[in-house]
Amino acid sequence: MKFLYLFLTAFLISFFLTPLVKSIAGRAGIVAKPKEDRWHKNVIPLMGGIAIYAAFVITYLVYLRDIKGGLGLLVGATSIFVLGVIDDLKGLSPQTKLVGQIVCASLTVISGVTINILPSILAIPLTILWIVGITNSFNLLDNMDGLSSGVAAIASLTVFACALALKNYEMAMFALILSGAALGFLPYNFYPAKIFMGDCGAMFLGFTLSSIAVMGTWKEASHLFLVLLMPVLALAVPILDTIFVTVTRTIDGRSVAKGGKDHTSHRMVFLGWHERKAVTVLYLISLLFGFAAYSSLYVKTYVSITIVTLLFMVVFSLGVFLNKMTRREEEAPVPASPRNVAYYKNQSELIDAIIKYKRVIFEVVCDLCLICIAYFSSYIVRYDGIIDRWNFGLIGKSLPIMIVIDLLAFSITGVYGNIWRYIGLNEILNIVKGVILGTVVSATALVVAFRFEGFSRMIFLLDAMILLILMSSVRVAFRIFREQIFVSLDAKGKKILIFGAGDTGDAFLREVRKNRAFNYWPVGFIDDDPSKQGRRIQGVSVLGVRSDIPRLVEEHSIDEVIIAVPSADNKTKEDIEAICRESGAQYHQVSGIYLR
Repeated sequence: MKFLYLFLTAFLISFFLTPLVKSIAGRAGIVAKPKEDRWHKNVIPLMGGIAIYAAFVITYLVYLRDIKGGLGLLVGATSIFVLGVIDDLKGLSPQTKLVGQIVCASLTVISGVTINILPSILAIPLTILWIVGITNSFNLLDNMDGLSSGVAAIASLTVFACALALKNYEMAMFALILSGAALGFLPYNFYPAKIFMGDCGAMFLGFTLSSIAVMGTWKEASHLFLVLLMPVLALAVPILDTIFVTVTRTIDGRSVAKGGKDHTSHRMVFLGWHERKAVTVLYLISLLFGFAAYSSLYVKTYVSITIVTLLFMVVFSLGVFLNKMTRREEEAPVPASPRNVAYYKNQSELIDAIIKYKRVIFEVVCDLCLICIAYFSSYIVRYDGIIDRWNFGLIGKSLPIMIVIDLLAFSITGVYGNIWRYIGLNEILNIVKGVILGTVVSATALVVAFRFEGFSRMIFLLDAMILLILMSSVRVAFRIFREQIFVSLDAKGKKILIFGAGDTGDAFLREVRKNRAFNYWPVGFIDDDPSKQGRRIQGVSVLGVRSDIPRLVEEHSIDEVIIAVPSADNKTKEDIEAICRESGAQYHQVSGIYLR
C-alpha cells in the first residue's frame, strides 16, 4: 500500500503544481522562443522541471527521509537541479555545465552512491562517468514534446519493477517516486506541449534516474551481467539516441553539445511521421528494452544475451535506416560548374565503391550476429533453455566453422547482391538456398572434423529454420518500414486517382511510393469491375467506377487521374479521358509504369 501512496503523492504534486509553474514562468518571461536549431515553433513557458523536482523532494521528505542513502541522492539531485535552473535563466557554456555536472555527481558518490561491485578505484570514476553520461543523454533527448519526460517515466518504472523483483525496496521506492513526478508533468508536456521542463528538469531526471539505478547496485543480483545489463536496458533510448547524435555530428564535423534537429525523433518526423507517432514509437522501444531488462531476472544469461543482441540489432538497423533516408532528404544539389562536374566525374566511381563496400560490410556483420543468435537459440529450444558445459564446449568448437561456411554460402547464392528495400520472392529464395547450402556443408564439415560426436541432428534443423526466419524478417522489415514511411509521405504530393485496379495500377502505385520524384498522393483506385469495389491495393481503396470520377474529384480535390489500363481499347480510353475533362482534373495515361 505504501508504494501506491508514494506514486500518487508524487504524481498529484507534479500534476497540480505544473500549471502554477507554467503561469508564473509565462508572466515572468521565462520562455523558450523558437530558434533555427530547435523544434518548437511557438513561445513556450520553461521551468517545468520545478514541478518534477518539488514532487520528488516533497514525497521523499514525507515518506523516505530516514532511508539510508537517500540524503546523498537528494544532495546530488538538488545540486544538479540548481545548476539546471542557472542554465535556464542565464545560459551556461557546455564546458561550465559539464564541470558542474561532474561536481554534482561527485557529491552523490561521496555520499555513498557507487557501483558497489567494483573496487573503489574503479567504482568512483565509473559511477561519475555513468551519472554524467545519463544526465547529458536526457538533456539531449529533451528535444520533442513529451519525449524526455515519458521515457524517464518508463525507465523509472522499469527500475522499480526490477528492484522490486530483487527485493531492493529502497531503490524501488525512489524509482516509483520519480516515475510519479514525471508522469504528473507529462500531460502538460505531451504534444502539443504547454510547458517545457527546461535543463533543470531534463538534467534532474537523468541525474536522479542514473543515481537510483546504481544505488545498492542490484545487491541481491548474483552475477555481473545482470548488474551491468539492467540499468543500461532501462535507459537504452537516451543512451542510443545520444550515441546516434554524437556519431553523426562528429562525422559531419559539428558540435555535439549544440542543439539541432538530427535526433532519432526528428528524423522520424522528417520522413513524414506525425510528432505524436514518433514519440510513441520511442516510448514503445523504451518499453521493449524495459521488458528485456525485467525478463533478464528470470532467464539464463545466454538467453538474455540472445534477446538483447537481437533487440539492439533491430534498433541499430532502424538508426542506420533513418540516417540514410534523412541524409537523402537533407542533401542539396551542388551548383553545376566545370570544376564541380570534373570533380564528381573523377570521384564518382570511388564514391560508388565506398557506398557499396559499407553496405556489404553492414549486411555481413548483421548476418554474422544472426548466425550466432540462431545457433544459440537452436540449443536453447532443443534443450529447453538449459545449456550445460558439454554443449557450451560443442558450441565453442562448431560456431566458428558455422560462421565461415554460412557466410561463404550466402555469398555464393547471391544473398549479398540485393538491395534490402526492394527485397522480393527471388531474394528470399536466395536466402533459402544459402541457408540450406550452409547447413549441409557445415554438418558435413563437423562430421569430418569431429565425427559429429555429441552433436544433435535436431540442432542443425532448428538452426536452419531460425536463421531463415531471422534473415528474412530483418530484410522484409526493412522494406516494410521504408514503404510505410513513404505511405506517410504521400500526403505531401498531388492528389491522384488511379484508374485501373489491376497489375499496371498496382505496379504504378509501387513505383510512386519508391520514387519521390513523382510527388503523388494516391487517394484511391477507380475500376469498372464490380468485384473490386471496396477492396484495397497496398492500403489504397477502390472507390468507385468511371462514372464516379467527377464526384470523387470534387470530394477529394483530386489534381490528376492516372489511367493505368494499357490493354484497354481506344474507345474505352477516350471515354475515360472525356469524363476526366468533364471533371476538370488533369489526366495521364500509363504505359507499363511510365506516364505519357
